[in-house]
Amino acid sequence: METELAHIKNNVDSLVTMLRMAHSLESWDNLIVLADELLDKVYAPFQDNTEVQMPLMKKPLVYYLGYGNLMKGIAHQKKKQFNEAKICIENYKHLHLFSDGSESNQKLVDDFKFFAKANSYTVDILSGNTKILEEYATFIQQYPSETLPGLVAILECANSSNIDVDTIIKPLADVTSIKYEDLSPTERTYYLTILHLLSIYYYKRNQIEHALNSTIQALIFSDKIGDDKQFKKSTALFEICRPRALPEQLSKYYNVLQDYLLGVMENEESISLDIVGARDH
Repeated sequence: METELAHIKNNVDSLVTMLRMAHSLESWDNLIVLADELLDKVYAPFQDNTEVQMPLMKKPLVYYLGYGNLMKGIAHQKKKQFNEAKICIENYKHLHLFSDGSESNQKLVDDFKFFAKANSYTVDILSGNTKILEEYATFIQQYPSETLPGLVAILECANSSNIDVDTIIKPLADVTSIKYEDLSPTERTYYLTILHLLSIYYYKRNQIEHALNSTIQALIFSDKIGDDKQFKKSTALFEICRPRALPEQLSKYYNVLQDYLLGVMENEESISLDIVGARDH
C-alpha cells in the first residue's frame, strides 16, 4: 500500500514537472493532455460514487487544481480556443471552495485569483475586444509582474487587428532597455517575444527604422538565450527591410551575424574567420 501511495505521489508531482517542460517547449496539445491527467487525479476523490483516495502531494490541493487549470487555459489560449480558456480561468478563479482555510492555502487562492483576473484581460483582448486595451494597460502598470506578458498580449492584438497602440505602449517602453541579467528565464522569453512583436508592429506601420532597431535587439537577445528559431525569424525580417536600412544598422547587423557564426563554430577545431593573405611568390 505504501508503495502504491508513493507511486501516486510521484505521478502527481512529476506531472507538474512535465507540465513545465511542455510549456517551455510550447507543446500546447501535450500541455492539455498532461493538465487533464493532473486534474483527473486531484478531482477524482470529489466525484460522486467514487472511492478514490486523495493522492499524497507535496503542496496543498489548491495548488494542483490551480496549476492544472492555469496550464490548460494557457494552452487553449495559445491555440486561440478562447472559450475553453475562459472555462479554465473560471476554474482557478474560485479555488476557495477547495481551501482548508489555512493561511498558506489562502495565499495560493489569492494568487490564482489574481492570475485569473490578468488572464481574463488577455483572453478578452486576444478575442478582439480592443475597447479594454487602455484599461488593461493601466492594470499592468500597477502590477510590474504583469508588464511583460501584458505587453505581449497588447502587441499581439495590435498586430492581428491592425490598430495603433503607440499611446498605450509608450508608458511601458522602458522594458525594451532591460538588462539580460535582470530577467528570469520566463521573463527572457517574454522579453524576446516583445522585441519580435515590436519589429512586426513597426514594420506593418511602415516605421522601418524602428522596426530594424527592434529586430537587431531581437537578434542579439535570441543569440544570448540560444533561441535559433527566433534568430531565423529576425534575420528574415531584417533581410526584407535591408534596402531601407541605415548604414549603422547594417554594420550592427553584420556584427551580430559574425558573432553568431563564431559562437556556432567555437567548438570546431582549427577553424577561424581570419582572411588568408596572398602569398608572396
